[in-house]
Amino acid sequence: MVYPVAVVRRFLQFAFGTLLAIPGAISGAASVQKADAEFARVPFAKWVEEGRTSQLRWGLEIPATALSSHQRLVLRISVRVDGRELESRRDQGDFLVLVQITDSAGVVRQDHTVIDLNKLRAGIAAQDLYITEHAFVLPGEYQVAVAICDPRSLKHSFAIRKVLVAPLKSEPLPASWVGLPTVEFIPGITEPPDVWYLPSIERTPSLELKTSRPVHLQILVNTTPSERNSGLLTAMRRNMALAIPALKVVSNIRLPNGIMDAALLDLTHHKVAVEQTDVRKLDWPRFAEFFKAMQPGLVDVATLAGEWKMRQFFRDEVERRLNRKTDGTNVVMVISGPAFFDNQEPVPSEPLPPNPDRRLFYIRTRNLVFRPGVGRGGPSGFGRGYPGRARQGMRPPVMNEAPRMPMPADDLERSLEPLGARIFDASTPEEFRRILGVILDQIGRS
Repeated sequence: MVYPVAVVRRFLQFAFGTLLAIPGAISGAASVQKADAEFARVPFAKWVEEGRTSQLRWGLEIPATALSSHQRLVLRISVRVDGRELESRRDQGDFLVLVQITDSAGVVRQDHTVIDLNKLRAGIAAQDLYITEHAFVLPGEYQVAVAICDPRSLKHSFAIRKVLVAPLKSEPLPASWVGLPTVEFIPGITEPPDVWYLPSIERTPSLELKTSRPVHLQILVNTTPSERNSGLLTAMRRNMALAIPALKVVSNIRLPNGIMDAALLDLTHHKVAVEQTDVRKLDWPRFAEFFKAMQPGLVDVATLAGEWKMRQFFRDEVERRLNRKTDGTNVVMVISGPAFFDNQEPVPSEPLPPNPDRRLFYIRTRNLVFRPGVGRGGPSGFGRGYPGRARQGMRPPVMNEAPRMPMPADDLERSLEPLGARIFDASTPEEFRRILGVILDQIGRS
């Protein structure tokens, strides 16, 4: 599929997997293990032998890798194409960006992007176009070969870079890298909810929870944004861009001595929107259908009348799950963005009596606030430098992390504390990784 250049936008926030997009004129091929067919249109192997060439005006940047919300390292390859090169070829077919990554064992992965020259926007000659390819990688050494080219004339620019991907400075989950491919290109998904989950990326961090007693792990994801933002679809998407990758990682934990359930909670309508019991592999199409159908902020009169009981519904649902009959330990893990609801009915604050057969964890995910800096292309509001193709004329910005403000207790925290919950705040993928390590360790000792 090819998209019009004028409306392309795909970005990942939080350095972990928020990919939101507007359909546009640029498309990326699916990740492949064999040679990408587009490479056969040009003598790419010969260009590798010849080395750096600059027949077309361009630029190439490969920033340091970052941990993503999917708990995998992401390599970003950002290519700048001078708009004059595109304008001079207007209505002449297509223009290619080719990326080849070779790992230290000599295994080659290839991917490409197509720019449709028949759908260029007016004024392209006065702007630069930024194309960014992204790939999940493991720590190690890589050779990255990148070309932009006119496939009709074979006029091109080409460069090779050596890239060293360093391991994490602190590693609470050292075994999580086992079995993952060295390189896996992130597909060009453009729309929520699949952009949060990346369904075609089936490999996930290798995590196993070994326990001496049986464990029933229940994962609850709150899909309801704060009431003050309930009319904003962007608020729900911002929360799910963090919560759904977390759900994907946690739902793939192996439980040799236990079972796992996963559910989406719709607090506005006081219901469990989707639930899968005895999860071996998350049934993502079922979960995705809920997000495709939901319309945050649009509720009927009866629902509005019951909104003041959202906290009570939430507490009742969690308490019900904690008290389920089991031969071992009931573990409930709540994943949610910050949740602040107005005019809520007071929730009973009587604590549950201590019980070693109950464990409750609340992981609150939230983005740090980033202030856009100014690059050569001027200020922009692009995400934290993460998977996506920038809109025509936009330069990936210099992002400066704003001071972190303490998060006050939200309504879910107030509801869960009397139930003996451990509360965690995850503002970065690294923090979520450490939290997950702590939780797995605690459950493993139960």
